[in-house]
Amino acid sequence: MKATGAKKQTLFLTGVNATVRALGLLLRVILSRFLGAEIMGISELAQSVHMLAITPLTSGMPMAISRMTARARETDKQKPLLAGIWLVRAASAMLIPALLLLSPLLARWMGDTRVLPSLWFSAPCILVLGYSAALNGYCYGMEWSKIPALSELIEQVSRLLFTLMLLAMLERLTAPWLAAVPVAATMVAEVIGLAFVLHAVRIPLYDTASAARWRPSIFRLAAPATVTRLVQTLLRSLTAILIPLKLQQSGLSAAESTARLGMFNGMVMPILMLPCVFTSALSMVAMPRIAKAEETPAELRRLILLCFASCAPMGLLCTGVVYASAPLLANRVYRLAELAELFRFSAPLTLLLALGHLTGGITASLGQQKRSMYGALAVSLLTLALTCRLTVQPGLRLYGVILAQAAGEVLHIGWNLGVLFLWRHERRSLQTR
Repeated sequence: MKATGAKKQTLFLTGVNATVRALGLLLRVILSRFLGAEIMGISELAQSVHMLAITPLTSGMPMAISRMTARARETDKQKPLLAGIWLVRAASAMLIPALLLLSPLLARWMGDTRVLPSLWFSAPCILVLGYSAALNGYCYGMEWSKIPALSELIEQVSRLLFTLMLLAMLERLTAPWLAAVPVAATMVAEVIGLAFVLHAVRIPLYDTASAARWRPSIFRLAAPATVTRLVQTLLRSLTAILIPLKLQQSGLSAAESTARLGMFNGMVMPILMLPCVFTSALSMVAMPRIAKAEETPAELRRLILLCFASCAPMGLLCTGVVYASAPLLANRVYRLAELAELFRFSAPLTLLLALGHLTGGITASLGQQKRSMYGALAVSLLTLALTCRLTVQPGLRLYGVILAQAAGEVLHIGWNLGVLFLWRHERRSLQTR
């Protein structure tokens, strides 16, 4: 596709992603007002396990299928998708029963059995999101970016409507079941989004045996990114459990500690992820083109520089917007005045998250997931250690969490840039031989 086509796709995806994020933010604001910070904290605890459960099928799979589809011959374009679907079915057959059986144990381990209903509703999402991840990877590899974008929009609208409907109908539920309402609505919305993609793509998915020889390649490409995301998600889940415990050690009550977790993960972080609206679209459009341009250094360099030149200004702009609008977000949107200073302090994280997201996408598109994995795992462990060390201090608390996150993102970006320079040096050495 020509460069103009790439720009149009990026702008379209950015617009759709912005709408999806706006609807997601609206939903979070409504939930924060309707449920309160403590139930939001329960929901965030369950969300951490939900993310851990779906990570094996939604992290490395789309990138692997997208890369292999982009580089495959025209007659073999559907083979990576069929191989991915087989892997999704095999993994879901193990993951769904495991989550259902382990849910009571996980709830007790997290120290709050009120998360149990939310964990039950998370189990079916594994298969649904696995299918969606494989199909989305195929669509991006074929440069059909509108299909997954519209699917996500349909899913988000459905999630908002079903959540509001369920809350209105079931307002007398106890706290554990109120916290599970967003998860139940998400499950239904994901099924609707998947149905749209299946209807739009119209590819028979039953003959997965014909793509058996593609399965090892998909697995090898997806495994490093999956392991990285799995460990990161596990550590993030552990962080979500440890933050309230460390806040209690700093002198806060158990209820206040859970509420603070809900404030940070449920209210602040979604705002800081604003640039990912753009970087996600940019990565999905650029990844197949970067994969195709591996053998043409000049075009590859142009694409990578263009990605950074597009991402950095957007990240800086969003950082300034978060800092300037902190009082508005705290007092008018969330109606929690204490959030204003937290937004100001965490604003620089916005740029760091955008650059980290972009550099991770570029290394994945070049097939450097394994090297990126080593740095990501080390950085995640260091971030967890810093979080525990800083959060327990009464003078820092949530500010310690932000400092640890910022340090981790800086190291993550530096490692990915190092991987890119090493890859470039190796390619030059091979060309001069």
